[in-house]
Amino acid sequence: MVVKHNEKKKVKFRISFLFLFVFASFAVCFVMYMKEDFVISPDMVELNEETVVYVEPVGSGNTVVNPVPASERAGEDYYSDAVFIGSSVLAGLSDYGYVDPENMLLSDSITLDNFSTVILSAGGVESGIADAVIRSNAGKVYIMVGTGDPEASFGGLEDFIDSIKEQSSETKIYLMSILPVTSENESRIALNSDIDTYNSHLLEFADRMNVFYIDVSTGFKGNDGKLPASSAEVNGVRLKKSGYEQLSEYILTHT
Repeated sequence: MVVKHNEKKKVKFRISFLFLFVFASFAVCFVMYMKEDFVISPDMVELNEETVVYVEPVGSGNTVVNPVPASERAGEDYYSDAVFIGSSVLAGLSDYGYVDPENMLLSDSITLDNFSTVILSAGGVESGIADAVIRSNAGKVYIMVGTGDPEASFGGLEDFIDSIKEQSSETKIYLMSILPVTSENESRIALNSDIDTYNSHLLEFADRMNVFYIDVSTGFKGNDGKLPASSAEVNGVRLKKSGYEQLSEYILTHT
């Protein structure tokens, strides 16, 4: 007896069908693309919202980089149109011949609170700081002011900067970090930790106002973060001659 097996018919797969399918799909997509009113809708693609993250650039709108990085050393004539504003701590720059005394607007009465309102007398002429700067045709303005109060408000300084920008938009404004003090003067002037906090706030303020900030403080710190007694004059506030030479060199190499 012979047993016959029922064999299933095999379906033959032809590679030509695959090529035909791919070609037809490509043709349809091409025709849709060429149509002017063809728009890819969200339903046609699968979106992964986490794949694209939009980040607002840091300092968007600013044209300065802070703290000001090291640059090629400027010549001594750099100071010819530079005006320095602040306390008598800066006086050594003129005392030792780096800056013309007429370019120094210094007074220990200048504070952040009265920066835009204090009246200075120079050459028999009384005026506010902003008016004195404009009258001098300053190309650069360097400001070192503050006692290191970490809670200080920069309102008066902000008004001054706005006034200078309005009257002389080409004038460059540099905010200088205030210097550390000796350990003996921390109880009398300010803690160096508070000065560091103040300087960090000053940097943030400079970024917000789109003006330059130069970190002259760091180079004067000893290993303990304080101004070495050997760098200060007897009063513990002003620097010795070598200190003002260092300060001038830093300014000329960070323009």
